[in-house]
Amino acid sequence: MEEAGDLGAHTGRWWTHEELTAEPHKTLHRDHGRGLHSVKREPHFAIGHWSFIAVTPAGNLLWDPPSWLDDEVLDVVRGLGEVAVIATSHPHMFGAQLSWSRALGGIPVLVNERNREWLPAADPAFDYWDEHIQPLPGVDLVRLGGHMPGSAVARTPDGSILAGDTISGGLAPNWVSFQRNFPKHIPMSAAVVRRIVDRLDDFPYDRLYTLGGDTIDSDARAVVHRSAETHIRWVSGEFDHLT
Repeated sequence: MEEAGDLGAHTGRWWTHEELTAEPHKTLHRDHGRGLHSVKREPHFAIGHWSFIAVTPAGNLLWDPPSWLDDEVLDVVRGLGEVAVIATSHPHMFGAQLSWSRALGGIPVLVNERNREWLPAADPAFDYWDEHIQPLPGVDLVRLGGHMPGSAVARTPDGSILAGDTISGGLAPNWVSFQRNFPKHIPMSAAVVRRIVDRLDDFPYDRLYTLGGDTIDSDARAVVHRSAETHIRWVSGEFDHLT
């Protein structure tokens, strides 16, 4: 069924927006300051990701849009100002992007060229990009790959990185991780992690927010570098004598 919600974890079941609206829930809203907000459904379904809204004078970016759509979450998003563009970090976030586009007046949905094969069908709302694009003044979308070939991050005008799953959180505070496959816990290689970190260095940032809600509220670049160096040393075999 077109525009059904994401699959729940290992359930094999699709949800429509109507079914999700009928389930008791509420919309959580976080204000991160500096023009950045996030929303999430509670209780969650599927992976329960956070969606982000970056507020800019030229219109807002809706990043990794919610996988459900009802009046409550629409009111929250619209209340932050006019959304000018929708973009996703990777195909696992495609679920309701067209429904959001239509609900917000047919605004463009930006899809990385390397993720095109995962779209169920063509649509006039889709605009394609590859390595780097500035859809709004001060907003950068950057393809980093890693988790999936077209995986991307957004850099907001205030200097925050919206990392999707390309960079994820960890159980330790002020730490991030790099995984190719989350269900199977397969890490990225040393070379891919180095490529991601080096590419990000082209875009100054001091905060980082992940799909799962992990937050690095200051000195994020140093956290990413420190985490990456440790990851690279372990997967390269430097510490094999300790295992």
